[in-house]
Amino acid sequence: MKLFSRVNAVILTLFLSLFSFSALAANKVQDVHFKKGATSAEYIGKVQGYDFNEYVFYATKGQALKATLDTKSTKLWFILLNQHIENRVDLSEYSESLTPQGTYILPYSGKYTIRIGQYRAFARRGEHSDYKLKIEIK
Repeated sequence: MKLFSRVNAVILTLFLSLFSFSALAANKVQDVHFKKGATSAEYIGKVQGYDFNEYVFYATKGQALKATLDTKSTKLWFILLNQHIENRVDLSEYSESLTPQGTYILPYSGKYTIRIGQYRAFARRGEHSDYKLKIEIK
């Protein structure tokens, strides 16, 4: 009987450790809020390993989004997601999706997400990157 309970304890420990490992992912979701009368907001963040941070906001079709990532790191990517957009939109400085003014014209009304993460080679090594994100919608 004691052998059975020890085996159960080992199985339970292994089972819980598998789920606690997946819980270590520190993906963060931040709702974007503009102060009254403001058209922009700034957020400071950090990405480590394979984690990513998300900034969620609602906007109207035709509005211009300007998202600027201020960082000393060359390890970061940042994209725009929406349920109606088939492919993610690259928001980096030299993206072909942006206008010459550095804005992206939003094609749909509704919920959008800006996701920031590290390129796989750096994430694999467990490196981290700090940044400041400025989101402006007009």
